[in-house]
Amino acid sequence: MLRVCPVHKMKTVFNMKGNHGRKRRLSVLVVTGNAHGLAGFALGKAVDTRAALRKAKNRAGQKLMYIECYNEHTVFHDFFTQFGKTKVFVNKKPEGHGLVCHRAIKTICEVLGIKDLYAKIEGPTNLQHIVKAFFLGLLQQKTHEQLAEEKGLHVVEFRKEEDYFPTVVASPSLIRSQDQIPPDEVLDFTQHVLGDRVVLKRKKFPPFYTKLPSWENHLMKMEKIRNHDKVRLHMLAEYGEIRSFLTEKYPECRPAKFQKHQTPETEEEITQ
Repeated sequence: MLRVCPVHKMKTVFNMKGNHGRKRRLSVLVVTGNAHGLAGFALGKAVDTRAALRKAKNRAGQKLMYIECYNEHTVFHDFFTQFGKTKVFVNKKPEGHGLVCHRAIKTICEVLGIKDLYAKIEGPTNLQHIVKAFFLGLLQQKTHEQLAEEKGLHVVEFRKEEDYFPTVVASPSLIRSQDQIPPDEVLDFTQHVLGDRVVLKRKKFPPFYTKLPSWENHLMKMEKIRNHDKVRLHMLAEYGEIRSFLTEKYPECRPAKFQKHQTPETEEEITQ
């Protein structure tokens, strides 16, 4: 079942006629979809609001497009798209990130079934240009298998939740060797899918307190215990407890494990 979202644009337009004078109508931009990869958009004009919505809805239903999603929650890769002077940079995000983007792109993602995405717009924010640019970018994106066949190399994914462990996502039918790759070929995945474009990022300045003399005193005091939190996490991950090379010799110095609700049995173990 299709879902209609007439929230993009609804405005009053006028057309000057020779015999009727100024003719007033309503212009509505509608996006419709089924939240499973099927979506379309259209513009409808009429004197009445309901008639304009009906026209736009029927036209959008006749121009449906199927957009394939990655794991049914985000896009396959970062991409750059442009319509007119409006530039859109879209970034793929992991599950739970949410939709951090313009309201027009957010509506399109909701009717498509995309749940995690980040998009940045540069240039004019004309709603029709944003909608057309985003749909063009979605249609032009490539699957991992297509990218692997195009480059003749493996597509490897590094994810933060997997501690950046390399995972082969797709492999080509014919793999090129190191000698067959020219030295000037772009092998960076993000640079390749963005078309050698760079996103404009605002320069980050250091916090104001780093210029104060008290900050240098703080760094000198914290020098003895720096990285202790990382060492504790590493020990818990490797050994399951906080320990040292003297733990086996002096087991009574082993720190007690924290429990939110202590039972009488655990209290006896701690006292012993």
